[in-house]
Amino acid sequence: METKTVKPKIKTPPAELEPLLQPKPKHWLWLLLLATIGIFAAINWDDYVVEKDGKLELAPKRRAKLEKELEQIDNAVQYALIVDAAGYFPCLNCEGRNVIFLNVGETWKFGTTRVGEKERYKSDPFDKRLSFEAQVFGNYAECLKAEKIKIYTYILLPENQKREIPLVRPPGNPYDN
Repeated sequence: METKTVKPKIKTPPAELEPLLQPKPKHWLWLLLLATIGIFAAINWDDYVVEKDGKLELAPKRRAKLEKELEQIDNAVQYALIVDAAGYFPCLNCEGRNVIFLNVGETWKFGTTRVGEKERYKSDPFDKRLSFEAQVFGNYAECLKAEKIKIYTYILLPENQKREIPLVRPPGNPYDN
């Protein structure tokens, strides 16, 4: 005996009911989002702006933060981490090995900071066998340029050229940036 599958007939709704069958936009989601933003803004408004003589101004704490950051951008430093005690150091760009022997006076890393040595390495202290040597003072862009030049030209430095296999960049710089 042969079985036959019967498909149910689906009636097409009349054209006048079609708009009612379309999914309704979720206006309530937008209202909820706007209400949340409004509540957050109302709670935190005083952290960002204050009214003075009928005009809105940045809140003192916000203005101080802005001025501090602008000052840091204008007063950056390009630095090197220099070896003070010869030994094996992590090599972040050595092919096939994780450490490299460095002599006193060699460069482990070039970097740029807007916050100085103490703040830059507060949460991520560097090896105590290295010293922080400020090399270029200037605005952040000038210091970044100096850092880039030193990283890219590291391959030409005598300390690097005497290696059996010269490095493309200092051992502490995993990338060109």
